[in-house]
Amino acid sequence: MRIIATVIFLFGSALYAESLLAQTRFPEGALSNPAAYRALFESTFPIQEIEIYKAKEKEQTIVLENGYASYVFQNDDWPPQGDSVVPTSVNIIFTKYPKERSFWLTDYHWLLAKRLEALFSLDPRFNSDAVTFSITLQTACDNEFEAMQLFHGMELGYRPVRDDEADTEEKEEFSEIEELPATPSTEQNRVAVKKIKRFMVQQRYVMDSTVFNAFRDHPEWSNALVVIDWTGSMYGHGSEVILWHALHEDESGIEHVALFNDGDKKKTKKKIPGYTGGIYTSDASPVTKPIKLFNKVKNKGNGGDSPENDIEALVTGINAFPDANEVILVADNRSCIRDFLMLQCLDRPIHIILTDTRKGINHQYLNLAWKTGGSLHWENGELYDVSAMIGNDSLIIQGERYVLSPDGWITPANRLGPGYGFCTRYYKAPRRRQKQKKRKEPKCYFTE
Repeated sequence: MRIIATVIFLFGSALYAESLLAQTRFPEGALSNPAAYRALFESTFPIQEIEIYKAKEKEQTIVLENGYASYVFQNDDWPPQGDSVVPTSVNIIFTKYPKERSFWLTDYHWLLAKRLEALFSLDPRFNSDAVTFSITLQTACDNEFEAMQLFHGMELGYRPVRDDEADTEEKEEFSEIEELPATPSTEQNRVAVKKIKRFMVQQRYVMDSTVFNAFRDHPEWSNALVVIDWTGSMYGHGSEVILWHALHEDESGIEHVALFNDGDKKKTKKKIPGYTGGIYTSDASPVTKPIKLFNKVKNKGNGGDSPENDIEALVTGINAFPDANEVILVADNRSCIRDFLMLQCLDRPIHIILTDTRKGINHQYLNLAWKTGGSLHWENGELYDVSAMIGNDSLIIQGERYVLSPDGWITPANRLGPGYGFCTRYYKAPRRRQKQKKRKEPKCYFTE
């Protein structure tokens, strides 16, 4: 597999000089279809057997725990706090139970692939030929109960970034930041900015001006709660919010944040409006607090299906911080709002920052801004008085005309255009099957 040149540029040529010839260890498809890549897995992981693995603090080593037959990380200690590091090794700890692999109840290659997938989601740099892989099998277990008591997880090795690498990284890692008329005001924020930039680079994210322009142009947003879609391609845009805050903390109006991942890997059929979950809140200062949420919320889930639980996240955030003066939603324009019928739960204006609006504005967010008396902000513009414009039939955004539908919702006039007409299904309550008569109704404030 060819080397991805853009990644080398973003991380700094010196940082990756030692691995210019290294390739991605596990190609695309290997983790989703491990049976077809059995030979690769077998050749990659030398196996050692010990009676019991004891997780100890070792120099330049971090231990992440999965639990028995699980691939979800139970702690989020990577990367090491305050350090710029390069991954060097991965040791995955299993139990050898039953003693004969043919009797194993859990598919070994599937579980191994899922644990690797979780690791590479945490930090894609681990998926490299420059990283050493191994497996440790614990043998001190004669039944499943004994196996469950033993440690299951990963021992991750790293080394600090050298001075010459750090200099190059600082100059090249995310050069767009140097053009901003702001620098961190404290040493803590300087370290925070580097962490945020590194996270954004890991997500292969290249900045645009959407988030920064919105906060720059609205210094009146004070004591603000920012609710951020933390799924899939939104990690970079959400990171920009915290990056802005770290660069302007003295005058930033951001006081609280809420990150939502649409259900913590919950199956789609179980995502009931008002009860989907996957919403995590934090104060915005010190800036280390929201940064700690980045990987935690990401590891809990990445959304799964396309629609998101935006309004449940807004309600949960408002419930956590009821005294917030402003509520700002950073949303994915390409995703529908699954729980739009919870609109009546919102009791204040919502300012919506929309990402990826090149193919038109998603009318659900227009309606959210309109019905709450809020505003809409995107890369090349913003909109405040939606009521007046729709009232005199002059609502035109990026060449697309929007009108009121017979049901009383703003929708694209051109039903065949790129205006996300498929989201109209979420303006109506879903049909209830006979078995769903006792289905929970969404609550506006969750005080249970």
